[in-house]
Amino acid sequence: MILDGGAVTIGLESTIVDLTEEIPTILRPGYISLEMVQAVLGEAKMDKGLISSDSNIHPKAPGMKYRHYAPKAPVTVVKGAPAATAEYIRTHLAPGDGVICFDEYASTFSAYPLELLGPSTDVPEQARRVFDALRWFDGTQVTHIWAQCPDATGIGLAVANRL
Repeated sequence: MILDGGAVTIGLESTIVDLTEEIPTILRPGYISLEMVQAVLGEAKMDKGLISSDSNIHPKAPGMKYRHYAPKAPVTVVKGAPAATAEYIRTHLAPGDGVICFDEYASTFSAYPLELLGPSTDVPEQARRVFDALRWFDGTQVTHIWAQCPDATGIGLAVANRL
C-alpha cells in the first residue's frame, strides 16, 4: 500500500544523532540543526565524516556521501554569496547544462533547463525544494547540473549536504 500524505512541510529526512558517545554527534544533518541539538543537550558536534574533505574519513550513517542523493547528471555545487555564485555559474555554463538556483536569479539562467530552490534568504523553503530540484533533472537530457548553495549553517548545512 502507498499512502500519500501530500507535500511535506520540511522536505529533508530526519536528523540522526548518535548518543552512544560522550559527546552527542550528528551523523546526518536534517531539519534539526546542530544549534538546536546543542540548545537541548548543551554539547554536540558534527560527525567528522560530514565535515572533513579527507576521503579516508567516512560518515557513520550509511548513504551520507557523494552518490546517495545524486541525480544521474553530475552536480557542481557553488558556494558563496548568491550574486557571486550566480555570476560564476553563468560564466561556466555550457550547452547541455542545467541549473538549480535561488529564485532571484532565475532570469539569469532562463535559456537553460532550470529548477528553482527558493529565495536565497529562505532556507526552509530550499529544504522543501532540494529533492524535487535534483530529481527533476533525471527526466531531462541535461549532462551537467550547476547548483547555488545556501550558507552551510543551521538547516542550510542539511541542504548543502544533499546538494
